[in-house]
This record gives sequence, structure tokens and C-alpha cells, in this order.
Amino acid sequence: MIQKAKAILKENGLKITQNRIDVLAVFLGSEKAFSLSDLEKLFHYSHERSSIFRNLKAYAEKGILDKFCNASGTAVYTLNLHKHDCDGRSHFKCKDCETVVSLPNLPVEYLLVLGKNKMESMNLFIEGTCENCQNKILKTL
Repeated sequence: MIQKAKAILKENGLKITQNRIDVLAVFLGSEKAFSLSDLEKLFHYSHERSSIFRNLKAYAEKGILDKFCNASGTAVYTLNLHKHDCDGRSHFKCKDCETVVSLPNLPVEYLLVLGKNKMESMNLFIEGTCENCQNKILKTL
């Protein structure tokens, strides 16, 4: 995980620091979305909030992470494995297991309608219950 984090930092022209490695390693080791507060708690408040925030911002600007607002309006970040362009970043987050899955691009019909407008960013973040968690619930009934 550490070597992969270092390689990602290097290929994106970011200085390799322990804080940057720590934050990126969290995303590399999980399929979940994390907020700034989530990361603070995960690190047991050993990393400065401003440092975590600056790293999240840098990763989002470089396209390493995708930034979304969840249903409660909190900014959350997910690993961007596919280096999307602005043609429809979309994800599904399970509210039970918190797994985040990248979804296919929006249908062409949507993009054609939206393409008539000047788009600056486009993010779709859907929250619900994944199939695995639904099956677990059904088994307990």
C-alpha cells in the first residue's frame, strides 16, 4: 500500500510526505468514501485537520480522488481509479456497509441535453442499500 501511494504521489508531481502517504493509503485500502471528519477519527486526531484537508484538496485537484456531497451535505472523497473526465462521474454508496462503487457514464441522451449548457462540474452520488446487504437483511427475516 505504501509503495503504491508513493508511486501515485510521484506520478502526479506531489511531494512525498508521511501525511500524504497515510491519507492516500486509507483510500487505497478501502472501497469506502471518507469525509474529513472520518479521516480525523481514523487517525485518532494524530494528523492536523488542516493537513488532511490540504491533502484531500490536492488529491481531488489532481484527479486522484473524486469529491462528492453525501445526502447530509457533507463532502466525501472516493478513490478515482479510472481518472474520469467531466463526462459523468457517478458512484453508488451503500448506507449499510459503506462500500462505494463507480457507475458507468451517464447515457448519451443525458449528456446531449446537458451539453447545451456550460458545465463546470458534474457529480452524481447515489446512496442506498447494495445487493449484498439486502440479501443479508432478507436472510435474517
